[in-house]
Amino acid sequence: MSLNCRKLSNTPVESVGITIYFEIERQCQCGYLVNIQHVAGDRVQISKLEGGAFKFHWEFAVEDVRHGHMTSTCGTKKTGKSAERLTACKVKSWRELNLGIYVLADLKVQPDTGICTNAVSVPYNNTTSPTMEDGSSVRIKVAQYFVNKKLQELAEKDPKIKPDDLTFLQALPHFKPSHDEPSQGTTELEHGHDDSPQLPPLFPAPSDGHVSWESLLEFNRKRRTPPGDPRFPPERPIYPPWFSVAIIGAGVTGLRTAKLLQDMGIPYKIFEASDRPGGRVFTYQFSPKTTQGKHDYYDVGAMRYPDNDASKKPMELFKELGLSSKLTKYVMSSDDNIRYFNKGHKGSPVAVANTAGDHFKDKTVPKEYLNKEYTDLRGKLVFGVNACIAAAFDPFRAALIADFDKGWKELMKYDWASARSYLAREKPQYPLPVVNWLETRNGGGTGSFDRALSETILHSLDFNDPTKDVNWWCLEGGSEVLIDAMLKALTVKPSYGQRVTSVKQAYLRPSYCIPNLPHWPRWPRSSRFPMMRVSVEGQSEEYFAHVVSTVPFANLRTVDTEQVPMSYTQRQAIRIVNYGPSVKVAIKFKTRWWEQDGVNQYGGSSYTDRQSQVIVYPSYGLGEDGPGVLIVSYNLQQDASRFGALIQNPDWSEQLDPDRQRPRWEKVLLDQIYADLAALHDVDESQLREDTLDYHAFDWYHNPYTMGAFAHFAPGQYSTFLADILQPSAYGRFHFAGEVASHHHAWVAGALDSAVRVVDEILHWDFPFLRFNFKNTYGRSLIFRDDKTADEHFDWENSNVDGAGEGQKSRS
Repeated sequence: MSLNCRKLSNTPVESVGITIYFEIERQCQCGYLVNIQHVAGDRVQISKLEGGAFKFHWEFAVEDVRHGHMTSTCGTKKTGKSAERLTACKVKSWRELNLGIYVLADLKVQPDTGICTNAVSVPYNNTTSPTMEDGSSVRIKVAQYFVNKKLQELAEKDPKIKPDDLTFLQALPHFKPSHDEPSQGTTELEHGHDDSPQLPPLFPAPSDGHVSWESLLEFNRKRRTPPGDPRFPPERPIYPPWFSVAIIGAGVTGLRTAKLLQDMGIPYKIFEASDRPGGRVFTYQFSPKTTQGKHDYYDVGAMRYPDNDASKKPMELFKELGLSSKLTKYVMSSDDNIRYFNKGHKGSPVAVANTAGDHFKDKTVPKEYLNKEYTDLRGKLVFGVNACIAAAFDPFRAALIADFDKGWKELMKYDWASARSYLAREKPQYPLPVVNWLETRNGGGTGSFDRALSETILHSLDFNDPTKDVNWWCLEGGSEVLIDAMLKALTVKPSYGQRVTSVKQAYLRPSYCIPNLPHWPRWPRSSRFPMMRVSVEGQSEEYFAHVVSTVPFANLRTVDTEQVPMSYTQRQAIRIVNYGPSVKVAIKFKTRWWEQDGVNQYGGSSYTDRQSQVIVYPSYGLGEDGPGVLIVSYNLQQDASRFGALIQNPDWSEQLDPDRQRPRWEKVLLDQIYADLAALHDVDESQLREDTLDYHAFDWYHNPYTMGAFAHFAPGQYSTFLADILQPSAYGRFHFAGEVASHHHAWVAGALDSAVRVVDEILHWDFPFLRFNFKNTYGRSLIFRDDKTADEHFDWENSNVDGAGEGQKSRS
């Protein structure tokens, strides 16, 4: 038995009681399914919980287990007088409340003793159990942890703000509806119409000293209350004619931010440096000059979407945009996929995972590690690499799921550590050759163990959730189908070829910013307001009330932000936060040869220590005739940096001519890929060349519009940077968005959630009366545990405590 596993009983028993939490789903799927079809005489209690879940307490006789009455996938739910066929009862988790057992595997009872031998014992958490949370929810809790931690620090320290910074906290006037704009259910008299400017009051500047954060927080709470009847707030904003929001980047975050602003009636402008939308959501379409197939594309970026707690936003967006019908099941792995390591030694993932031994002749690895056995969190006995990794990481994973606060506190003891240093120095104390062996077999790429231990643990929960089987999806037509639908929903399209070169904050008169500004009686021309000055390469300056940066931090470094007040930690984060390199190469072949007899690759991925690293078989178009596109190399980390040196990166909007002259070094690249494909699949290399119609290679790290694939935190970067990355600068008027500034960096889910956060920030400061409708429609960002936390976080952001007084401030 492994750590945290124990028997339910040490003596034979007549019955076993187990409480099961499950959800009713539309169709039967893989997972832990319960059958009580043969236990008519047993005691069954069912009660409904929030969120459509059920608590199912079932006391069954050991005799039923001995005779295999728990093996069927579907059964009958008895509720007293009536019985209902459960054709889709997917168990998210099993918990026996009285004994504190967290059962993550099928029950196995020894026939001779009636003892259950594979229940994983984890402390029962009364706050998380009924909510049906999965492993990915840990990502959400990490962001919430750092937000709350920062707020606690502010409450304890009560930092001070310089009096001369208070003018930069000026919010928009909270205008009462005019005579022709009555709110539903209120009378004109109740509104007390007044077309004069109604600037929210500024905090009275002290004669000496500084303003405390707590005082400003309380002041902000009071002035957030709009005039008029709070029961019937106006549904649309009343804003000055110069008010607009600048969005830097037309990726998925920028497009979503624009749509949310549009829905709230707030003007915006999207600046995109390249000539295409989508950013790192990029589908390459092969030229029609070659023989056309039904699926002549591949996803260079964002190729799969998990259906789990941390990724609810993409699933909701697919439904909103009418894309649910385009979702295709993404095959993460197949028993026929290939493992090829150490000079030609091959194996299947099933054989490698389910049997001990030296499968790939790894002579530098001691036998005790090659033959290691371990029961993982799903109750499965694993061997070798899987056993070594599970033994090292599962205690952290189990603790995070059972009691996040305690589990994260334990993991943060090793915040200094990379996965490599932890495995070598701490409790496992694996020899360095063993650590290198684990990294190579784990499939993350050479150097993947150099990222933070915490990042590695969270990454493992994404791809190996111990609480349930996760459904993965891709989009028929590629992920740019999503971008096309998002773009279609916008009334104001992105401005392409416009590279932002600088952003500055100033306290200015709007009439100074916008020549010939029309007279607006609600805002005297002499009034000043915090403005954001945006400069675009080769064009004149433009002025905005807010700026939202959605670009990777590497690109943001190319923008002059010296006159944007930021905290020192924020500037460090922009410079230091780690982004991983990534390369993808795809070949369009005349046939889908990888699906033919003898190869039999229908979805999933094969792994190797050769240069290609990962081969990804398409999950769409399975079994169809004609041409097919295969991702022949998906490289990460150091392997991607090296392979990327052989790639002459095309402009990502360019559809390449299949008859083009191939650069010298890309010939080297293709030579290696053909050799790897031939070796892994036992096919003739010359036949692969003959079967090739076209190819496409892309290096994310050396693309000038991204300068990296996605954020992968290095040791110490969670505790050092995450809270400040989630905080805007410039007194709440320069916002960080995108996957890096979210609960789930490296994923579209994080990018979309960050858009919700930044729009809520803008509403909180300038249009507080719109927040109720906004939250009812789109919810709040997942980085906040509740509305109170969000409000306090936004007020902290607007005060910009750490950056107070930093940067030059122009006044006109």
